[in-house]
Formats: sequence, structure tokens, C-alpha cells
Amino acid sequence: MKSLIAIACTLLLLQACGGSSDNSSTPAPIAETRSFYMGFTPWLYEASTAAIDVTYGRLHSEGDIIKHHFMAGVPWQEAFDQTAYHPNVEAEITGRLANTSPSMTVFLALDSLNPMRETLADNWGSEPNQSRSGDWAARKFDSPEVITAYVNFALDLIDRFDPLYFEYGTEVSELILNDSVAFDEYLVFAEAVYSQIKAVHPELILITSVSLKSPDSTQMRQVQSAYAALLPYTDLVGVSIYPYVFFDHNDRGDPDNLPSNWLTQIQQIAPNKPLAISETGWIGEDLSIPEYQYSEMSDPAKQSRYAERLLTAADRMNMDFVIWWTVADFDTLWNNELNQDPLAKIWKDIGLYDGEQQPREALGNWQSWLAKSRQ
Repeated sequence: MKSLIAIACTLLLLQACGGSSDNSSTPAPIAETRSFYMGFTPWLYEASTAAIDVTYGRLHSEGDIIKHHFMAGVPWQEAFDQTAYHPNVEAEITGRLANTSPSMTVFLALDSLNPMRETLADNWGSEPNQSRSGDWAARKFDSPEVITAYVNFALDLIDRFDPLYFEYGTEVSELILNDSVAFDEYLVFAEAVYSQIKAVHPELILITSVSLKSPDSTQMRQVQSAYAALLPYTDLVGVSIYPYVFFDHNDRGDPDNLPSNWLTQIQQIAPNKPLAISETGWIGEDLSIPEYQYSEMSDPAKQSRYAERLLTAADRMNMDFVIWWTVADFDTLWNNELNQDPLAKIWKDIGLYDGEQQPREALGNWQSWLAKSRQ
């Protein structure tokens, strides 16, 4: 089964507070400022040039940061040799740059893990996420050639996008759960990548992210134990969180049922580190995926309550930014290009604009926070 990240790559050629409870019974005072940037990825609601224009327009009007997340792999041989990339790779890079306003703060992410977060990233050539071939097929995270190629590609993208933040380890917590041996190899990779990029860009904020699941679960205890070894190579820890599907409490579609430490659990995993929400979202309508025996009930009001709870908690925790994964539902894309993939359906209805491209209630909450001064 392809993950959403793998499916996403079909779009690439179309476009260029320590320990505090998150569920306080006493309403928090309304802040006049916010600690964080706010933004989205340029995920499209349909595969059209019009959707590119609308999506980037919304990203510029509804946020002050954009997350450019490259999920297609790495052009391994070209990056290693420092030769020209395949034209499709180059078109994606230049297209994103052309559509991004110079006024936007940039959060750049380049996957070093494959879409399933179980091994090294795939190859990016004429198509995204191609199988690595030749000598690259057997290479691992700690191979010198892998480190050199990744750093070369990362430095090229950093020079072009001039980001404030760079994420080289997206959801690396999943590698801890999937393959502990590979994670040990990843630590060698992380130390080298971190030190080499820092040598060129000492002010750049380098990020690895954790995918949060139910607090105090066996998985989260395993992540906490192993992730400590990665903290020296992480300036800021990103949080990837979708509680309506990846937590295991009852009635997950209602944010009022979130565990008290649904978000603050990250402070135990990464104590004394700056934090940010690297990706999140909440369904704005009921979601049923029979293939996974999954069904949850939600609606625009519940989505709006999650947005308010998220932003309030992020401000209490003095987070650097909040990225809501997609600004709009992608019903059209899901029905057509994504062939109604059941895994992609998990995220299909998390937009602040619905499938008819009409604003949801949560957009009002989002805009109220965006109107605050960031400090």
C-alpha cells in the first residue's frame, strides 16, 4: 500500500510551557500576540494550473510561512556528482520558487527517509520515488556516498530557497519503531549531515520531527528512549500530529476527548528543546475507511475546536510555527489522480476550505490567530 507521501509525488510535476495540561478546564486568556508563524504546504485540491494559483494565493493570504516539503526522494547520483538533475526534478524546484512570494518565511523539508519511514529515501529522477538502483540500492544511511549526496542536494536547495528552517529528518520516530538497526545507522547520518550543513549555514535551524501517538503508549515510550540520541543533532523538534486517526482513545473525532497531555508529551520526549508543529490537521466531516475498519464522526465545529485548542496550546508552549498540512480538501484529486486511495482518504477532508472550496468555521479561528502580532 502506498503512503500518502508516495501518492503526493504524482503532483510534483504539476507545480512547481513545560508539563502543562493541554485540556485545561479553565479557559485560557485570549492572547494579543502569538509565538509562532502560521502556514501550510502547497498541497493541491486538484491537478490543474488553476488549483496551483488558488492554492498559492491562499498560502500567501492565510499564512506567513510556507512549508516546501520535498517528498519525491533524492537524485542520488546527480547529487553525488554535482551534475544537472533530471529536467522533471529541476522543473519542480523552479516551479515552487516561482510561486512563492519573497515575503514568505520558508520552512524547507527534504526527506531522507522513504515514504513508509522504514529505510533510506528513494531515487528522484524522471519519476518521483523510484527504486534505488546500482550501487545505491545497497547503500544505507551511514554510507559515505549517501551522506555526501544528501548534503550536496540539501545545500543546493537551501541556497535556492533561503529557508529559516530546514527539516532533514521528517517523522524519524517512525524509523525507531520500524527498524532500530537502521535508526542506529541514521544517527551516523544525522551527525554528519548536521555538522556539514551547520558548517556552511551556522544560523540555519535544523529540524527532526516526531510523529505523536497516544501518550504513554508503548510506542511513545520506545520513541522517547531512542530519540534522545538524536537530540544533539536537532536544533528544534517538529511535531507531526493527527490524533483523530493515530491516537487510540474513544471517539477520536471529537477534540474534546483528547488526552490531557496529547501535545505536551513532546516535552518529555525532547526536554528543553524548541518546538513547532511541523504538520497537523483535523477532519471537517465524518470519515469512514472500510478497508482499515476505521470510522470517526466529525464536523466543521469539531475541526474548529481542534484548531483553537491547537493554536492555544502551541502559544502556551512557545512554539516556533504551526503547519496545517493542506489548506483545502482534495476531493477532486482523490477521486481522480489518487484513484480513491484509502490511505490518502485519511487526510482528504482536513482543509480549512471544504471540497466545494468554501471556507469552513475553522478558517475564522485560524484568521483570528493570524491577525495577532507574532513575537
